[in-house]
Amino acid sequence: METLERVNAELLLSTPLTVVVRGRLDFVDADGTAREEELALVIPRSRCVGDRPSWPALMAAASEHWHRCPGCARALEICIDGEWRTLLTAQSTL
Repeated sequence: METLERVNAELLLSTPLTVVVRGRLDFVDADGTAREEELALVIPRSRCVGDRPSWPALMAAASEHWHRCPGCARALEICIDGEWRTLLTAQSTL
């Protein structure tokens, strides 16, 4: 079992096998329109202590959504301790 710090992320659902935490993805769709989409990040309970996922487990779940983005991803955030925190962000190509 991972012994890394656990995250107090906002839960949407907790089952015997998984926890689901609240996230949101900011991206630009194929038409060039900036959009924001709510996410449900699913994390195996084996990578949690109670309802708290480890950082590596949370980042793995976030990365899956980032790479499946329907456009050009700009930022992915989750709600930790009642505040939105950025987990992933795109680098500027200016």
